[in-house]
Amino acid sequence: MRGMGLMGGMWGMWVNVGNVGNVGNGGNGAVLAKMERFLHLQKLFLQMIENPGVLPENNKNARPPVLYALVSNALQVYGIVVLGWHFFPILYMWWWEELILSISGLWRLKQLRPRLLKMEPEAEVMQGERNARTRFFLLAVYFVFIVVLAGFMFAPDGSAIQNILTIFFKNRVFNLNLLFFAALQFWLYWRDFHQGAPVVKPADVEGLRNTFDTRSAVIHAGLLIGALMSYLLPKYQLQTEHAFMFGFMAVKTVVEFWIIRKRK
Repeated sequence: MRGMGLMGGMWGMWVNVGNVGNVGNGGNGAVLAKMERFLHLQKLFLQMIENPGVLPENNKNARPPVLYALVSNALQVYGIVVLGWHFFPILYMWWWEELILSISGLWRLKQLRPRLLKMEPEAEVMQGERNARTRFFLLAVYFVFIVVLAGFMFAPDGSAIQNILTIFFKNRVFNLNLLFFAALQFWLYWRDFHQGAPVVKPADVEGLRNTFDTRSAVIHAGLLIGALMSYLLPKYQLQTEHAFMFGFMAVKTVVEFWIIRKRK
């Protein structure tokens, strides 16, 4: 079935190239482009016959982030349902993920600095790094909000001890989730900088420079959706014990898969 799907995809791409070639008067150029595309697809097809594990590079690169998203959600659902987590570990995990991403992003910008200086004015390059460092100020504000408010002031009765253990890395499931994320970021850095020369894509560089990006908005949108679910569910006589947490996780998961799809 996989071979048939690939052949169907190859045929569709071949037909599309043929249709493009029929537009305008670029006869010879269209034929050459068509033949070049066909030879490329033929090579890919032969590779997949010889090794069914071969996939286009963008799909292979998407696998680890997708795997992390699935494992992370499984661990957090286990923590909520089996271990009795409340919302603090979920929010605290988001904060640690953002901290690791911010450190990784700033380090990537420093590694790319020699190449960026050849493409952009020095002032623009340095301003981009300053914007990336500003993220740490926002994370400090979020840390106070998450730890003080979510961890203690508004924490459900009996959860303060569990939250303290999580803060000091005594929660094994939380630690495992965090290690998975750190390992993923290390792998992504190794892939991008040690498997050949890094490819400088303007969209990716701008993402590293943003003080407030799409993933940063998760804390705001997730809290709103979680609060909305907690408010609406009682009106329909539904359980609300985990409504807030699952609402937040739903927003986080949707954003993660959207970013993976956009960047793969």
